[in-house]
Amino acid sequence: MSVGMAQSPSSALGRRSGRRVGVEIEFGGLDTPATARIIRARLGGTIDQTAAHDTVVRDTAIGDIKVELDWSWVRKSEDDGGLIDQTKDLLAGLGREVVPTEIVTPPLDGDRIGELDALVRALATAGGKGTRAGFLNGFGLHLNPELWEDDLNANSLRRVLQAYLLLSPDLRRAIQVDVTRTILPFVAAFGDHYQHHVLRPDYASDLATLIDDYIAFNPTRNRELDMLPVLAHLDDARVRRSLNDPKISSRPTFHWRLPNADLENPAWSIGHEWERWLSVEALAVDTDRLTRRIDAWAAERAKPWLERL
Repeated sequence: MSVGMAQSPSSALGRRSGRRVGVEIEFGGLDTPATARIIRARLGGTIDQTAAHDTVVRDTAIGDIKVELDWSWVRKSEDDGGLIDQTKDLLAGLGREVVPTEIVTPPLDGDRIGELDALVRALATAGGKGTRAGFLNGFGLHLNPELWEDDLNANSLRRVLQAYLLLSPDLRRAIQVDVTRTILPFVAAFGDHYQHHVLRPDYASDLATLIDDYIAFNPTRNRELDMLPVLAHLDDARVRRSLNDPKISSRPTFHWRLPNADLENPAWSIGHEWERWLSVEALAVDTDRLTRRIDAWAAERAKPWLERL
């Protein structure tokens, strides 16, 4: 990768190896026990069912892998041995068609992400259903690339945000966002007002301003690139003063919510999606190219709207 600035030895941005990435895969058609058995068959380990719809496959080839039905009420409401239990089981069964089963991997080296593609193929062969298998299948893939010490500052985070805003339209076209995901709020694109604010050529916010601006325009976790985890990691009190959402987790990672989990497509690859993310970081660390792209974007937006058609 050719970039316009020297990469700091203590920066993770743009690195394919020596960099850890957590992966979350959503799909339908398989319950948590069946999913756990497939993981064990592919990656080894021991199945530990921690709750009715929560399982951990421990000591696999890539570490402990969580398998859970991604429906908080089903997983967390208390059992009473009666109506609640029966209702939870009913909703869990429905969830396999509408609400996803989710696999959550531990952080693994970026070079090993492609190993998950064989697991995805095994899930699909066993009846796993992806985003395009049904109109209500609002399933996605989440990547959580870690950040290192040199990345945890306003300058680095701002550059990645700017790069993502510039590339987002092309990414969404390349990914071919499923119609269900455009209706559901989970991977909403950033609004025009925020783009205009952050892509100003003179936008050079400090960390407090970057956080305040982000929350003012995006008071939600439901953005295609959810920056709240890393912002909370850097200033948890500031984030929580503005957003009272217990689901905001503080961690030094980006949280990229990809809109599709295309299990039924043999060509779909988690490794390929990881490469898409690295293209964002490649632009972010190439300061000369990023500046040119921002200037060109601003110049295009300054034209009368008829000239932009």
